Amino acid sequence: MKFKRTLIALATVVTMALVGAAHAGGTVSTGPHAPFGDATISELRAPKPDWYTDELHAEVVAAGKQGESVPLPDGVDYPTSGLAFTGIRPGAWIIAPSGCTTNFVFGSSGKYSIGTAGHCAEVGDEVTLIAAPGVLMNIGKTVKSVDNGNGNDFALIDIYPEMQQYVTPSMAYFGGPTATGDPQFGDLVEHAGHGLVIGTGGTPRAGVVVYRGSGESGGDAFAWDGAAAPGDSGSAVREATGEAAGNLTHLVVGGKYVPGVVAGTSIDRMLRIAGKPLATAPDLPDPLY
Repeated sequence: MKFKRTLIALATVVTMALVGAAHAGGTVSTGPHAPFGDATISELRAPKPDWYTDELHAEVVAAGKQGESVPLPDGVDYPTSGLAFTGIRPGAWIIAPSGCTTNFVFGSSGKYSIGTAGHCAEVGDEVTLIAAPGVLMNIGKTVKSVDNGNGNDFALIDIYPEMQQYVTPSMAYFGGPTATGDPQFGDLVEHAGHGLVIGTGGTPRAGVVVYRGSGESGGDAFAWDGAAAPGDSGSAVREATGEAAGNLTHLVVGGKYVPGVVAGTSIDRMLRIAGKPLATAPDLPDPLY
């Protein structure tokens, strides 16, 4: 518990630092619904890396349809975490079509799909991960995408049959999700995403829920005091007790919450969009596939 309290304190400090960055630029919008009506809201996706060219993408897609991966090009020095994030799982590192993070696995063995944020991938987009240090893997095609602001922001990626063998529902740092959760005010939540600087490599972070209700365009949003940066969009967020809480999609600055909070879409809304059940896992860290 002392470790989690420390993470929360660090999260609050980093969030305050990110508020200035949100005002400085990025994709922003103003939501009409309380408590987001007077806030500036930023999507937390990062750009696709310049070295990931169209030619490389074609190679990775062809390999993915055969169940194979492709090494990073020579000379590319991409950071990795101290914990190996292998395969296709919650918290995997998306680099194309944009820099984001995967959330939960949906469906059942042999017919798995995986989620991310709706603003990270449009229907038809082929999604590429850094599936292990130095390894590129094109995992499948986006089949559903809803991009209507926090509370209603989710995409579903159908995984190639040849790639099903690499799927695990477990979050590497935390384990779980053990079940579908119901995030409420005061709950401790945690995620591991690939936010630039603070999250690259899948750094775990924690926070406390401060809101549950309508999002920018309705939907079912929740918000928490925590740390996030571009690249964290799509991240799986779970309750400290193991249940899935939702995904991470936006930084909210101003309005009711000063200096800012991190917001996302509840797991209930994600499940309605996915049309598939949540795949669960034991509440134990599972760093390797």
